Amino acid sequence: MTQAYDFDAPIERRGTRSIKWSLDEKTGVWHDPPAPLGQAPHEAELLPMWLADMDLAAAPPILEALRNRIDHGVFGYTGLDDEFYDSINDWAQRRHGWSIDHDWVTTNTGVMPAINLLIQTFTESDDGVLVQSPVFHPISQAIEYNGRTLLDNALVYDGTRYNMDLDDLATKASLASTKMMVLCSPHNPVGRVWQPQELRAVADICAANDILLISDEIHGDLTYAWSNFVSIGSLIEHHDRLVVCTSPSKAFNLPGLKLSLTIIPDARIRDAYLLTLRNQNEIFGANLLGTTALTAAYQHGEPWLEALIDHLAGNVKYVHEFLVSRLPHLRLVRPDALYLLWIDCRGLKKSDAELDAQLRKAGVWLERGSTYGAAGEGFLRMTVATPRKMVEVAMERMARGLAT
Repeated sequence: MTQAYDFDAPIERRGTRSIKWSLDEKTGVWHDPPAPLGQAPHEAELLPMWLADMDLAAAPPILEALRNRIDHGVFGYTGLDDEFYDSINDWAQRRHGWSIDHDWVTTNTGVMPAINLLIQTFTESDDGVLVQSPVFHPISQAIEYNGRTLLDNALVYDGTRYNMDLDDLATKASLASTKMMVLCSPHNPVGRVWQPQELRAVADICAANDILLISDEIHGDLTYAWSNFVSIGSLIEHHDRLVVCTSPSKAFNLPGLKLSLTIIPDARIRDAYLLTLRNQNEIFGANLLGTTALTAAYQHGEPWLEALIDHLAGNVKYVHEFLVSRLPHLRLVRPDALYLLWIDCRGLKKSDAELDAQLRKAGVWLERGSTYGAAGEGFLRMTVATPRKMVEVAMERMARGLAT
């Protein structure tokens, strides 16, 4: 039995420079009072359920470790010691079935900065980079903004679940210009946890075509009891062309501490990447508070994480049952992982712009599916990493806004 934690206590986030709560993404204008309003978040005029950002306090062991570090009072240049590396390896072995050598680990400010640097290091202008749409849009943007060619191995939706099109992947991987693939595992936004045979098939195709495989595994720790996440890093035979990007930031609600891990087993690939970091002056020390939080999370945060996943599963169940009873034209794509729900709204026969306008008028803000590519048109992405009351209010507002 998991230890009791209160994930339903409301936390006021306005007045804290929260992008989710206080930044108008259309105008870039902040709507943030100088101090919290003292009003429960679920009473806000527009309820933001769009960003992959928890409205929950971090795990107590993390908060304690950060308080101790702050009380020390010195925030100088900080290195990485055996305790830091051991905590990563112990976590990976226990949770994801693979062993990580200290030398393989490099740190970054985030998974997306790391993916950008990997694209810049290992591909050239117009080289092809594979993704599987609908996919987290900063990945697609990283490819296009760096002047590379986006190759879409679109996922296949059967009305219930998304699957890979491995034949199409093999065809596009065989192109002479294809140099890299960015795999989203678990997949954001559709919530699929890829099975070991699927991961092996992808890795085999990339190996056969000398393609560098980058696996974004930032959501791997947020896998539900009905599924089983396996890191592609466990495929030891593919370590000569594999990079795993991950972070405790999603599972432990630490994105503001700006720390991620880029795990590179192959020395040749790692040395080339370290040269890129060196040339950007990014190899001298690491984020003090971020590394403190990571170590505490991986050493002592597991009971809290298990309780969190139970809470999230309850929110997922609530949304599913609400849709069945109150919004039968909508269908939840049942997630294997993530606190992000992918909702099929195509039965309403409305454009993304119409869906967005109706929902905002009703007082709830979800992410448009088309943000993740054309294959996402007619879908919505919703975060449920909140107290249950916020999910309840959001669903009532959705029902009001999408009533037909």
